[in-house]
Amino acid sequence: MMLLVDDHGNTYLIKGDAEFHTKYGLLTAAQIKNAKPGDLLTSNTGRTFHVIEPNITDYVQKASRGPQAMTLKDLSIIAGFTGLHSGSRVLEAGTGSGVLSIFLANIVAPAVLSTYDIREDFAEIARKNFAKFGITNIEAKLKDIYSGIDETDLDLVTLDLAEPWLAVPHATKALKIGGYLSSYSPSISQSKKLVDSLGEGYWHETFETLKRDWKMDAVRPHTQMLGHTGFITIARLLSR
Repeated sequence: MMLLVDDHGNTYLIKGDAEFHTKYGLLTAAQIKNAKPGDLLTSNTGRTFHVIEPNITDYVQKASRGPQAMTLKDLSIIAGFTGLHSGSRVLEAGTGSGVLSIFLANIVAPAVLSTYDIREDFAEIARKNFAKFGITNIEAKLKDIYSGIDETDLDLVTLDLAEPWLAVPHATKALKIGGYLSSYSPSISQSKKLVDSLGEGYWHETFETLKRDWKMDAVRPHTQMLGHTGFITIARLLSR
């Protein structure tokens, strides 16, 4: 698998060695087959494409979408604020397209990340994304977290659910002391209800993240920005 980057910053994730068509022209099968990171490929219309090796952020951005998926800024906040590292034990509930699963599994490897969803159609999209990008350290289950959690001694339980507060009692039992519960919600009322359900055993904070890009040739911000996507609650279990 390789990533092509054109002179406008557009990216194309390529798997296999068939010819590749873009709006900027054709790259032949021979060009694709022989390409390696660092090469510069030229299409039949004279447009150039840099060849680089893709990383996990490229996979996340190119993953097939079904339900609304978190953005990279939110994925990164969850991973950073909960201190994930290789070997961390993580359970995710609300697999959706598997975008968060892929991102976190890359961090915790070789540990196996567990993810629950109750929708077979969403789970199928996620499984295809896992296979497409070669992510093997994920155990996907068709399971309702509101009914309980199989795993124990977890470092993180992360939720992307309509009613995350219903999972709190099970998460409290499954987390190790010092472990984290995170929840992503589009509505602040959902976050408020979650926080109210935590009790005194958790330290917590809730916030949103905004990403504003800058035009460095003019040294001013872009007129458009990636603003509100959802509210994130990070809670750490201090006592049961």
